[in-house]
Parts: sequence; structure tokens; C-alpha cells
Amino acid sequence: MKKKYLVLTVLFALPLLAYMFFASGVYNFNRLPVVQETPVRNLSSHQGLNEVAPTVDSLSFKNQVTVIGFLGDKLKDNVGYTANASMKVYKYFQEFGDFQMIYLINPGSRDQIEELKEELGVITNVDFLRFVETTPEKAKEVLASLGTDVLPAEDGSSLYAFVIDRDLKIRSRIVQKSEKIHKQKGNYYGYDITRVSEMGLLQDDIKALLAEYRLALKKNNNSSDQEIEFRN
Repeated sequence: MKKKYLVLTVLFALPLLAYMFFASGVYNFNRLPVVQETPVRNLSSHQGLNEVAPTVDSLSFKNQVTVIGFLGDKLKDNVGYTANASMKVYKYFQEFGDFQMIYLINPGSRDQIEELKEELGVITNVDFLRFVETTPEKAKEVLASLGTDVLPAEDGSSLYAFVIDRDLKIRSRIVQKSEKIHKQKGNYYGYDITRVSEMGLLQDDIKALLAEYRLALKKNNNSSDQEIEFRN
């Protein structure tokens, strides 16, 4: 009789223990690494930034999950890449109130912005896709403030987009694959917007980061009465 209960216990207990083990492993794997411990300079502290058709009160990284890209004068030339990044990333997270996607552009690109928004607007709401006008020098300043080794082009543009968390820290899983993907060492933790594979990785990483915050919120409140914040 005792053997029977022992067998039943093992049959029920082992799957449960295995589930807990693997669930814990998935959670740890899904936590997006911090690759820049020192908080970056908040966007609101940079002078000379002018948002085109602003949708919120101010420009800030604080308390937001931000994907920032640097288009310079390349909006028209790289419209395909911009659309790809927007559709692969922005489309899936634009309903979250603490997510924002920001592109820095040079003055004189407003017509191209409207054309791009019109194209993307057929598929998704583009009201919260943010374009910020600034000079090439200021764009380079913002990029440098992220602490990356990535060098901008003369017009302030870059092929790389970056993830900044709510506490102004750089997050990325690219850094774990930098030698494989970029074949170079250093702080190349940006996501290449010209690579579909990296945009897919960026989408997964944003999911992981948002899930991390939701899990922490639920744990801290120890209740389910707080809903995920969505935009109206």
C-alpha cells in the first residue's frame, strides 16, 4: 500500500517540480539584460528638440519604455526600413501607455513624415509614433549620451535603434550576440533597423521588458486589481 502511495506521489510531484524548474528558467531567460548601468541623460534635458505634431506634454525617457532611432536626412531614402521597424515593433506595442517609439530627424522632413504616416495609417494607428526635429549636431549629442560605440553619419543618422527602460538604463540582448551579428566588439548594443532578424529580436525583447514590469507590478501589489495601462 505504501509503495502505491509512493508511486502516486512521484507521478504527481515530479511533473510539478519539472514545471517549476523550467518556468523559473524561462523567466530568468526572458529578463532583458541591462547593458548600461549608468542612467542615460534624459531626453528632456537636451535642448533644441522640436517634436512634429506632439502627442504628449513633453519628451522624456523617464517612466517610459523607449525605442529611439536616428534618421537624420534619411527618412525618404530609408522609408522601407523605417516602415519595417514601425510595423515590426511599434504596431504591436503602441497601445501600451508606457511605450514610445521616437525618431530623431533633421528639419525639412515634414512632408515625408506625413506620407509615411499615411501609408502606415492604413494598417495601424500612428497617432503615437513620434518624430522629433533637431540638428545633426544635436542628434549626435543624443546618440553619444547613450554611451554606445556606434558612430553616426554626418547628418546625425544611424542604422541602429536603442531600447531605454523606465529608469533610463539601456537594455539589449544584442550585446550577447554582438560578435556573431556585427562581428565586432564594443558597445554595439543597438538593433540594426535594416535587418529583419534584428527587428524580430527587438520585438521579442520589448515583450520581455514590458512583461518584466507587469510581473513586478503584480508582485509588488500582490493583487490583480490594477490593469495594464493602455492608451485611450
